Amino acid sequence: MKITLEVEVPKGTTVSEIQGAVKRAFDPCWMAEWWHTDDVIEQAESNGEQLTEDEALWILQMMDKNHDCNIGHTWDSMDHWIDRVIQNREKAA
Repeated sequence: MKITLEVEVPKGTTVSEIQGAVKRAFDPCWMAEWWHTDDVIEQAESNGEQLTEDEALWILQMMDKNHDCNIGHTWDSMDHWIDRVIQNREKAA
């Protein structure tokens, strides 16, 4: 079977990054956690905060870059990064 996918990738993404992502998405030997910026925005809203799409994306990037492999990505770690965004806003104001 052959399937053709059309995917929009962020500017600056390398071919090897795309190949790695595709392999992880379809290879049954990989397990993945899937988070979306909507998850981050909804979590912030449940705590009475509003985030932009860019802020939510930054939070996902920070969660991925700084997670503890012993506990993985959690709602608590997401809350930590949401709090950091809010604190940085307050400092900038």
